[in-house]
Amino acid sequence: MTKINRRDIWIGENVRIISSGKEGKFEGLNTAGKARVSHKGKVYLTPLSNIEIIPPKEYIPEVSDLLNDKNAVKKPLKIKIEHTLDLHIEKLAPHLLHKVPPYILDFQINKSREFIENAIEHHYPHITIIHGKGQGVLKSAIENLLKTYPHIRFTFSKHDGGAVEIWL
Repeated sequence: MTKINRRDIWIGENVRIISSGKEGKFEGLNTAGKARVSHKGKVYLTPLSNIEIIPPKEYIPEVSDLLNDKNAVKKPLKIKIEHTLDLHIEKLAPHLLHKVPPYILDFQINKSREFIENAIEHHYPHITIIHGKGQGVLKSAIENLLKTYPHIRFTFSKHDGGAVEIWL
């Protein structure tokens, strides 16, 4: 513990009387050089060496405080939603790189389905799904999936056949 001297402490600071554990406000020194600490309406005199400064606590508001604050400026949340889905597994889900191809294909189709339904729900005018060129297995699966959505107005191939743009 470091020794407190007169220059280290300011009137009004929160302090603790070390010997008793009482916390209060530092009110200065009396004529005998003892620290005056107010605690629950009483003033305690103690040697300056018997007090320590209580560091201010960082105030982290609770979510309920923020929601109930009438003076808070309400700003809309900005959520960036991508209009492109890249199905290359090393980008989409690198943790699946060593899974068997049917499992990966099923995962990619499910992610495509979620992506398309989210776009329909949020009224996107168009989206792009990058399936890659490869052997065409994923491309065929995506084309078959797209046929199941009546919301899709038209589609066309992009990036030399490695992607499809979908207009809703």
